[in-house]
Amino acid sequence: MPVDIAAVKDVLASKNGARLKMWLEICARCGLCAEGCHFYKSDPKPEYTPAYRLKPLMEVIRRKGEVDEECIKRLCEVDYGTCTMCQRCTMYCPYGIGINVLVRVARSIAVAAGATPVGLARGQANFEEFGNNLGMSPSDYLETVEWQLEELQAEMPDAKAPVDVAGARTMVTFHPRDIKFYPQNLYSYLKIYNACGEDFTLTSEGWDSTNLGLFSGNDKIAARMSGAVVAAAERLGVRRALTAE
Repeated sequence: MPVDIAAVKDVLASKNGARLKMWLEICARCGLCAEGCHFYKSDPKPEYTPAYRLKPLMEVIRRKGEVDEECIKRLCEVDYGTCTMCQRCTMYCPYGIGINVLVRVARSIAVAAGATPVGLARGQANFEEFGNNLGMSPSDYLETVEWQLEELQAEMPDAKAPVDVAGARTMVTFHPRDIKFYPQNLYSYLKIYNACGEDFTLTSEGWDSTNLGLFSGNDKIAARMSGAVVAAAERLGVRRALTAE
């Protein structure tokens, strides 16, 4: 698929600020960042060194955005395939370079080039249609909550799982994986909230607080995903939102 050069250049222009330029210039390639990287520690290849992940971005900058499919393919393999953006490498960097930030810039370029990995793209599409990245329907979500509450009430008869209660202290959100694949986790969460007497509510909308847009490098999707949680919290007038993970 042809690369949208104009889109790549637009992203590069918007991201190529003083901080990015400084970090790329001061990186000494000392390799200390590798000490904090689980990819490198599990398989110590030079290409798993966090500093190596800067190479595809530097190549795009060197070429002033005039990239081809092969260049974008290399960028995706390195910056999606060998990094979870955990930030541990920054803890070991003597200059405090935010390699995760630079990796996300590289991913934003991939998004502009139309090269978002299939799994991330599918999750983002699910969010757009269903409001969560695993595509659970509202009825499936609420039925799972009811099911786990019934299970919990066999142990804690007075347990509650309030939904859309205005003015509660805490709004609880989830990773949809816990609802769809591991509902026993929901059971445990509800047990904790009830046992400690927390004034909480679940929400029927904006309950998925994972953000694949942040992870993929898609700023627009990231804003919509976080915005859905904020909108739910404002709608219910809660004091705080408890986010997943």
